[in-house]
Amino acid sequence: MADTRPTPISLFQAVRLCLLLIFSPRRFIAEENKDIAERNNYSAKSEPPHRALIVRQALFSSLGLVLASGAVGYAGGKLIYTLGRCATTDTTFWLQATGACLLLWGTLFIRGWEIQTFSGVVFTERVNRWLYRCLYCAGTAVVVYSLSFATCAK
Repeated sequence: MADTRPTPISLFQAVRLCLLLIFSPRRFIAEENKDIAERNNYSAKSEPPHRALIVRQALFSSLGLVLASGAVGYAGGKLIYTLGRCATTDTTFWLQATGACLLLWGTLFIRGWEIQTFSGVVFTERVNRWLYRCLYCAGTAVVVYSLSFATCAK
């Protein structure tokens, strides 16, 4: 049975791996190979968390991402308004179109079976999920920003 415990990664390391994948695939592959070798030395005695706990954690972490993305968009719209700016109809349209495009890009981008392994924890799969979440969070933030950005009075 495959070991499905991922190597712990900090936020900084996750961003670094995403940038390596995009801008330096050879260095990313070298990092992934080092991680695979490291994971092969895991102790077989440690128990992975139960699947129910994994689903529960995913539910609450995704809720946190949605709330954080919405809060960032809302705060951005209110901040710009307090600085004396207002949105024209064209500005609102382009913000909403940009947010929709980011959401669609994330949906169409997500890779599935062609990169899937038995373990699901190699860097390629994890970076794939990180990029997907990043696009979705950015799209959500932009859409909420466009909705909270006050329209100019006519």
